[in-house]
Amino acid sequence: MKEINVTGLQCTQAVMAVLRELMPMEKNEEINVIYEEPNARRDIMALIKRRKYNLIKDDENLLIISK
Repeated sequence: MKEINVTGLQCTQAVMAVLRELMPMEKNEEINVIYEEPNARRDIMALIKRRKYNLIKDDENLLIISK
């Protein structure tokens, strides 16, 4: 399982960092996204919905996403 830490990144930077990791992933592969900024979470959640990725888990400061 991949992991990306976007702590300290602002909304757009966090989304772009996550997207760079998600795009080359295989189907059903998962990634842990560690974040701190609430607005980064909001924008990452919008990315998940817009690109039809799967949200596996949404814990405090951790999102687990699959392709």
